Amino acid sequence: MVWMKRIGRLPKWMLTVLAWKLTVLACLLGGYRGKVVRANLKRAFPEASGWTRTVWFVTFQRHFMQLLVESTKLFTMSQKDVESGMPHHNVEVVQALHDQGKHVLVAGGHMNNWEWSAVTLNQALPHRSMALYKKLSDPKADKLMRSSRQRFGLEMVPTKEGRAWMNVAQHGDPVAVVMGFDQSPADPSKSWWTTFLGTETAVFYGLEQWSKRYDMAVVYASIRRQGPWQYALTYELISDGEETLDEGEVLDRCLAKLEREIALDPPRWLWSHKRWKHKRPEQSPVHPRRHRPEPQT
Repeated sequence: MVWMKRIGRLPKWMLTVLAWKLTVLACLLGGYRGKVVRANLKRAFPEASGWTRTVWFVTFQRHFMQLLVESTKLFTMSQKDVESGMPHHNVEVVQALHDQGKHVLVAGGHMNNWEWSAVTLNQALPHRSMALYKKLSDPKADKLMRSSRQRFGLEMVPTKEGRAWMNVAQHGDPVAVVMGFDQSPADPSKSWWTTFLGTETAVFYGLEQWSKRYDMAVVYASIRRQGPWQYALTYELISDGEETLDEGEVLDRCLAKLEREIALDPPRWLWSHKRWKHKRPEQSPVHPRRHRPEPQT
């Protein structure tokens, strides 16, 4: 983690060159987690040609290395620099919920630069903002990572301490909690099983659970790449926290949004994660999807 802080002092153009060199090296060695990435792309897009998936594979490698160098910049970038690289759009949706005194869950997938989106959240939203994260085993690395992410007001709370934090925070001013939902959950028997990208998938249930437990509204954060070192985040309302929803409805709506984003720009999702490593327990039913990806825009 210390080396990332040192590299982050380099200018952007040098970091971009470094990302290209790392991409070439990775591809020559078979790619970063090459077997996992190739298997995931084939599973999600069986109808795509081998050439198309190869192009996506190489583009993902370039994308991942760019994310790596962009993350190093979080240690040194000014607030103005980060905000200009990740403008937030449709904030009025969240402002309206704040005006109603509603706590908000910001649902996000691992598309494009999700770290920059979280870091800029506190400045963009009227809510006090918190992000759940998996604590690093190395205390020094964990402290350094938290310091880089909390530079502009975002609070980082370990996942295991999230409920305790929210049990207190729910009685104060409206809060916005960033929560990912697209990575493989730890316990498949406590997950919501449905289909995602055409495959039977275990989905982390925390988003659904928190929305009901704390009577929270839910917005989806769509992140799209605009160019080198440039992204844009757009908020979309999932639930205002007032309507009565069937179990799994919040997750289903968010999954449809994420599938739309992946279909629009396939290489920029985190394909290196072992998303489909779990087998469904016999007692866990597969819940049918009620929402499908929206037309690409």
